[in-house]
Amino acid sequence: MVVYGIKRIVLESYPILMACILIALAAGYMLNSSIAEIAELPLILAMIPPINGMGGNIGSILGARLTSALHLGTLEPRLRGQHVLRMNVSASALMSFAIFSLFGVLFFAIAYLSGIPVARSLSLALAFFIAGMTLSTALMFVTIASAFVSFKGGLDPDNVVIPIVTAIGDVLGVTCLLMAIKIVGV
Repeated sequence: MVVYGIKRIVLESYPILMACILIALAAGYMLNSSIAEIAELPLILAMIPPINGMGGNIGSILGARLTSALHLGTLEPRLRGQHVLRMNVSASALMSFAIFSLFGVLFFAIAYLSGIPVARSLSLALAFFIAGMTLSTALMFVTIASAFVSFKGGLDPDNVVIPIVTAIGDVLGVTCLLMAIKIVGV
């Protein structure tokens, strides 16, 4: 029995991937429009790949687990009374906290060792942590919504969820980081 057909994969993935190109362009546009702020503190530029990468990875892990659970029938596409969903979201939140805490400490050390005063280095670390946790929370919602909507719509969520999560994650990662930097007052 053929579970995955090439035609289905291409027909479901291609439009999503085309839309993701447009979404990813928005992240680049946002970076370009914030170039003056970034030029004041170039370390901000070094924060973008880790926040986007880790946010996308955490969202993709959650997405892979949810799509497998949907296929196996251990998860239904609804929010209430779903032990599998609750446990996977909890694990993703814990991973997010651990990863973004570690990266926050790392960015504090890099900032301090590169001559940035302690208070500003702490502000940078805090902004990165806040941005990472905000991004992770938002991506969990995006992941759950895209998995459930695609599954209910008769699409294979394996063809849809991860591209959506990574593309939206790039835009949200840049947005969350720039907003956290403004809020913290770096």
